[in-house]
Order: sequence, then C-alpha cells, then structure tokens
Amino acid sequence: MVRARRSFAVEDWTVDLQLLEKARQAGYTTKVLFISTEDPNLNVGRVLLRMSQSGQGVPLGTIPESYEEAMTSLPEARKHADDLLVYDNTENGRGHRLVARFIAGKLVKTTQTPPGWLKDVFGSELRVEVKHQGKSGHAR
Repeated sequence: MVRARRSFAVEDWTVDLQLLEKARQAGYTTKVLFISTEDPNLNVGRVLLRMSQSGQGVPLGTIPESYEEAMTSLPEARKHADDLLVYDNTENGRGHRLVARFIAGKLVKTTQTPPGWLKDVFGSELRVEVKHQGKSGHAR
C-alpha cells in the first residue's frame, strides 16, 4: 500500500503502528479514526444482533481480547498519527460522538463528559484538558 504512493484506508480492530510509521516515513499524512465503546460485552451483543440479521460475524471469544489490544494501542497511535480522532459509540442507536482529538500527539480537544474508557486510557492528561476547557468556557 505504502509503495503504491496512493491514498488508502485500513479498517481493523487495533491500530497498525508499524504501518502508520511506514506511511509517515514515506511522506503520507496519517489520520486515525478510533471508535470504541465502554465495554467489550456491548460489542459482543452488537455482533450477536448483526449475526441474527444475517450480517457479518466474528468469533465472539476474540472480542474481549481485541478490545484490550485496541485500548493498549490507542496511546501509541497518538504518537504515530498526524491526526487522531477518538469517538465513543457506546450509546446504541445514537451514533458515535467525538470525544477527543490529538494533532501531532498533542491533545487539542475533548468533550466535557469523556467516557470512562477514555479516562482509563489517557488518565490525568485528559482530566487537565477537561478542566482547562471548563475554565475557558469553550472547547478548543
């Protein structure tokens, strides 16, 4: 993909950090859209529903492990992506919502009510940014 020198997109459970770095080194601008939910069991339920409607299935036993791998790769993804947009898709039927954005590894935007999983991944850095945004009266 990188050698072809054409724009491309990759969809996966986790962020391929090696591919991101290769793309950056080859002169690509890299953007990661990371979408998650509060709990891997919610993902299992959604997959079961999709499968019951003749949709694509995955081995259910792999979902919790993939979820943990994704959460582990997220902080590293911010170091390798030019632009990282993080979305929460926990609420069923309401679509995803942007909960954080990192540009060149720096947190530039977050929601006033970040989901627990995002707080777990980014910890105190996220809390400082939420507090800062609250004082300024608007999100950056």
